[in-house]
Amino acid sequence: MKRTTITTAFSFPALLLAMQAAHAAPQAHVVCGYSHTLGDDAIMMFGMPNEAMLHDFFGNTHTDAFSRRETLRQHEETTCDNKADSSAYWAPSLRLPDGTVVKPAYQKTYYQASNVETYPLQPFPAGLSLLAGDHHGTTPNPHITFLCANGKGYTTKTGEVCGLRKAQDAVQFNIGIQFPNCWDGVNLKPAHGLANAAYDIKGQCPAAFPVKIPTVNMNVAYVIPTITSLDTRNVQLSLDPIMHGNEREELWGSLYTAHADFMNGWTEDAARFMTELCMNRGMDCGTTVPYGYSKAKANVWLSSMEPTLSLPEPQVLLVQDNWQNGGRTQNSETLSLVKFKIPPLPVGQDASLFKYRVRIYGGKVETDGADQIFFYPASNDWDPATVSWKSRPACNYKSDAVLYLNHSREYRMVDVDKAVRKALAEGKTEISWYIGGDRQGNHYQFEPGSSPQSLILMLSGFKKTPEI
Repeated sequence: MKRTTITTAFSFPALLLAMQAAHAAPQAHVVCGYSHTLGDDAIMMFGMPNEAMLHDFFGNTHTDAFSRRETLRQHEETTCDNKADSSAYWAPSLRLPDGTVVKPAYQKTYYQASNVETYPLQPFPAGLSLLAGDHHGTTPNPHITFLCANGKGYTTKTGEVCGLRKAQDAVQFNIGIQFPNCWDGVNLKPAHGLANAAYDIKGQCPAAFPVKIPTVNMNVAYVIPTITSLDTRNVQLSLDPIMHGNEREELWGSLYTAHADFMNGWTEDAARFMTELCMNRGMDCGTTVPYGYSKAKANVWLSSMEPTLSLPEPQVLLVQDNWQNGGRTQNSETLSLVKFKIPPLPVGQDASLFKYRVRIYGGKVETDGADQIFFYPASNDWDPATVSWKSRPACNYKSDAVLYLNHSREYRMVDVDKAVRKALAEGKTEISWYIGGDRQGNHYQFEPGSSPQSLILMLSGFKKTPEI
């Protein structure tokens, strides 16, 4: 009843309307520069260095014949732009018709899904490895595509002649590899004669592979400034060598032998966010998949109009204040109080690449343009079950962050990096804020941490990887 009273006082015409995410393609992506080339394959030839075909490696810079989930997470250095991704990606080396072995420029991987409303995704399990393509292939594969950057789009067949790309500075040739997206739920790695994953059929997984995971679409780009054309019928890819003791006799096959390997090295928080808080909601989360995150462990709204009210599980977070006509002490005021556990900074990485942000969903109620709201620091010594306006922690109204927003109901990012790092330097593991209004009397509403839109504190790491 008291919440209804507040609702009436706020005059929110649609206070409890469900806030839906704006529809976008359900995907995320990373760009990973070329790292190194080795005759190693940690999935099918684990522990057998220099006995596999020549592979070009992207992502985790420590990948070799002995790599596994534990080593990827212990050594997180990566060529990928999103520092949450320490996965290992590899594909066979490419040789030009004149015998020149070409190093790839980069690879861009799209993590995608379809029919998530009916068949939602599960996060990548820790330690998952996947294979795609066929290194014995002799004919087109529907999951392997080729692209001339000046051509007609992707094709599954060889025979295109690539000319100079639009910039007229190089020939660019791409190989696209789509990985299976239905895991058997048991085997983390494939083996000879044992597939641990299959492809969905219109978004639905086959019975023997029931766990739907994001589709890994890996696109390897070769930028070759030394030629002006390239006949794809004459391009070759590395095959397993013939070993003469420790000496290798290299073998090569056509583009139809194209394949690739993926070893999951995403943080567990990132893998969970990608599916549960992004792609399953039909969102394009781009490069915003965080290294770590925490949902609000406590959030309440407090109002001077109900000074003794405690509301530990609010359906919505409300904000309104007015510093005009006598100041805030003479007008009604409603603040939302939120508390987060702080996701720790990674060990051994460049901390300057990382940033703390709050992701919040909601907007202004009035439709008369945009205004600022404020994140004021608060102490952590409050309990959502008992805190009220009367017993609330002090608020000094000196903001840690400002958010400029209009009436659109959407996700918004708030930069709180400076405040969180200060709290960490003081030895704190939690941080709290009051969310205050625009001081003009306008009203705001946001989704709480318990909602599907999940009020969260994110730690993201990013360093742009050039796409040459």
